[in-house]
Amino acid sequence: MDGPKLALPGGSASSANARTTVVVVDDHRVFAELLAESLGQAGLEVLGTVSTAAEAVRLVGVVRPAVVVLDQNLPDADGTATVHDLKRAAPGVRVLMLTSAVERTVLREALDSGCDGFITKRQGTSEVLAAIRAVCADELPVSPDMVGALVGRRRAGVPVELTQRETEVLRLLAQGLPSRQVAEALNLSVNTVRNHTQHLLTKLDAHSRLEAVAIATRLGILRAR
Repeated sequence: MDGPKLALPGGSASSANARTTVVVVDDHRVFAELLAESLGQAGLEVLGTVSTAAEAVRLVGVVRPAVVVLDQNLPDADGTATVHDLKRAAPGVRVLMLTSAVERTVLREALDSGCDGFITKRQGTSEVLAAIRAVCADELPVSPDMVGALVGRRRAGVPVELTQRETEVLRLLAQGLPSRQVAEALNLSVNTVRNHTQHLLTKLDAHSRLEAVAIATRLGILRAR
């Protein structure tokens, strides 16, 4: 993809943190077990696999993993409807949706519900590992095949005026940097960067940093400044 660097799954699987703990939630048990085995072989610690939303909330509340890899289609609830309960059961947990659902509405619901990343089952194990690494680094990975769904909500013809500082923050976010590194690069506090980021989301009518970068790229804001 040309233009600014987005937080897309990719890169070396070996860069995933070996201390990262994971719970896999998927109603296809064979798939869940194979994925868990692959993650374990890559050095991650899989604390369990479950097949329902209720089981996921109970297990996550007990073992408190760093990341939950969550399917959308569960027998007792949609994955997007479960994110809030997972994060309440284990504050600080990151939720990565891994699903065969490729509808734009599902992606939107996932981001709105608080998912920290969204990848499809079209991706391979290395992309799943890279996405886990990304959510642990406070990035928002989205499958390359779904990035187009993030663009297009901004109303045509409505001008977007960003301050110089907001533009600087946007350029660094476009490089895939987490808030902490943006703060260091601009000699700002992390809270100040988060405030600028929130202003960017509001002005660009975006749900996430990745969506803000995609919209700004389409509008020519990043290229023009």
